Amino acid sequence: MGDTDPMDHDSCVESLTSWFDYLSLESFLGCGSFGYVFKGISGQTNLSAVKVIFIDAIGNQLDYGEDNLRLSREYKLMRGKKHDNLVEILKATDTPFTEEDVNVLRNIRCLQNNDDVLDQLHSLSFRAQRKKQIPTLCIQMELCGKTLRHWLTRNNEIDNPELHPIRKKIVMDMYEGLKYLHNNKIMHRDFRPENIMFSFSQTGEEFAFPVKVGDFGLCRNVHGEHTVTKTLTCFVGSVTYRAPETNFSDYSIPADLYSFGLVSWEILQQIKQKDTRSMFHRLVHDAETSLIKGTDWWFRNWTNIIINLTKRRVQDRIKGHGDIFLIDSRQVTVESHEEFSFIQGQLVAGDIININIMEDIVKSYHFVEDNLTFNGVNALSHQNVRIVIGGNHCTINNLTLEFLGIKGNNNVVSNVICDFVDVIGDENQLSNIEICHPEGPGRCVRFGIIIRGNNNVLTSFNCYNVSVCEEAKNHVYNIEPGADNLYAFVQQYGSLCLYVSHFSQSCTINGATFCNGLIEGTKHILRVIKCSNAIQICGKDHTVEDVEALNLIDGWTKTEFWNFIPKSTLEK
Repeated sequence: MGDTDPMDHDSCVESLTSWFDYLSLESFLGCGSFGYVFKGISGQTNLSAVKVIFIDAIGNQLDYGEDNLRLSREYKLMRGKKHDNLVEILKATDTPFTEEDVNVLRNIRCLQNNDDVLDQLHSLSFRAQRKKQIPTLCIQMELCGKTLRHWLTRNNEIDNPELHPIRKKIVMDMYEGLKYLHNNKIMHRDFRPENIMFSFSQTGEEFAFPVKVGDFGLCRNVHGEHTVTKTLTCFVGSVTYRAPETNFSDYSIPADLYSFGLVSWEILQQIKQKDTRSMFHRLVHDAETSLIKGTDWWFRNWTNIIINLTKRRVQDRIKGHGDIFLIDSRQVTVESHEEFSFIQGQLVAGDIININIMEDIVKSYHFVEDNLTFNGVNALSHQNVRIVIGGNHCTINNLTLEFLGIKGNNNVVSNVICDFVDVIGDENQLSNIEICHPEGPGRCVRFGIIIRGNNNVLTSFNCYNVSVCEEAKNHVYNIEPGADNLYAFVQQYGSLCLYVSHFSQSCTINGATFCNGLIEGTKHILRVIKCSNAIQICGKDHTVEDVEALNLIDGWTKTEFWNFIPKSTLEK
């Protein structure tokens, strides 16, 4: 025997009338093909919505058992799922109604002035008397406000710029709710404005946030990664928002995303309800993509997103959430390589990217836009990311990376922990940089920071975890500068923490602690350098102040060397 669902126990021992011991139905909210909805209250203030669905009233009478099983299973699927953008299912029971149960419902005070509902329940009472019981599903759920359809009816007649942020907030909320369902392998299958709810407000506000995805009567579990074959019912959901493939039994998450694409278009472009069916048909079946009138206040690249969500053929359509990213402002947080890869081609000058990628796989990213800002959400958490900055005037801050390449100019890097930094551009400023790298085996060269460009400034640099060759201790070598300096140095001392290339000019190193360093080029400034093993200074016209090293290797003449290195340092 499999595990027992907690709701199975409820369905055996409870009916709606047994809920009345702690719950009263205070008002009638409405009815439709899927039943009657009431506002319930338990205790003094706990409000909820109670939906009563008479199974044999919604379909072919031959399908009572199948419909009962389907609806019961689908609401059970949602029980226990909590998210700010989902209507929460609190309780459910599928105990059949007897004639007595129907009559109890008929006598509820809030229905006494509703003749239409009373007539319907009177008919159901006779049916229950004849059949002894009626298959019924009762669901207690979070009480919500009005639907998105109500909001659109009121606000889609004219374009009010003051509503632009609200429209985007609605799209973001309903997307997050749908994404949560899909992450839990659940399809909604009837995603449309009538099933998107605003929150209930104690102050009487009609359209309170957050917006929530609700009405889970058609939800199904997704069996498999991308497709569901021979398990889903054909022709489910509203025809206006229904994906073409739902006419068959082989469809999956892209069908929900198709509906989401149409709803988001309706919201952002203020499409009137009377026009939705014709415009949707022209977009999907006639490929009239010019109908989408994206503006600068929409989400970044959202016109193309809508087009790719609503392709007629599912194989041409966006398959999952990894291809959807709602860039609502100049600041965005990425938490996966999938998201980071997606925004790579979407960024513009002025964007701020907060990086919090915790995945084990290492991936590389190259950005060419100017004036970007990259921030780490948690600098102490190592992220498997390699970043190359090809643009100018960018900021990189508070990050722990595998690799950082700076190809552009006038960039600012601060508070970065990295395995390797390569500075190729000019006039970049780096401060509070830590390098941690192991010694490479044999002649394998490991670098901490390489500076190749001109007028770069490195302040507060620390490099550690480098093994030192044991034979190189307490010696000052005089190696003539030349093309073999780098090879000879690495062969003698091992990995380089700091290498300033012979191509570079006028760079400043101020406040650095490291194991091995090789300085080439011209007109550099070295101040407050502590080298635990070996530093070789080559080139010409440098300014050197307060440099300490276990092994000082002079590439200049000795006279110049003594002019720049304190005598007390060499006597140690």
